[in-house]
Amino acid sequence: MNIRIYYEDTDAGAVVYHTKYIAFCERARSEIFFKNGINFSDDGFVVRDLKAIFFSPAKLGDLVEVKTKINSIKKSIVLITQSIYKDDKLIFEAQIKLVYVKKWKVTTIPEEYKKILNEFS
Repeated sequence: MNIRIYYEDTDAGAVVYHTKYIAFCERARSEIFFKNGINFSDDGFVVRDLKAIFFSPAKLGDLVEVKTKINSIKKSIVLITQSIYKDDKLIFEAQIKLVYVKKWKVTTIPEEYKKILNEFS
């Protein structure tokens, strides 16, 4: 997913604010399901754990690309690596553990969702 950096994404120095990288990753994960006609209502994936590594900043006006790779899918947990690139250079990477919940209770990931996620393995 490509994302343009706007003023609202930056700090006073026109550098992307650190929490925005996590938001960009969230957008990319959500888009996976939106493109497949799935809009979560009483279910979805929540972040249980996240490790973020910042390599280089993005700045106002830059175009960045978020790449998503599914590392593993278990009964109710998905392990993901999301990387953000600027001009083919890695600038951010997150290791994310997602848990599937329905009505805020951890439960088994539906097969339909597993199939969609496996496309990114």
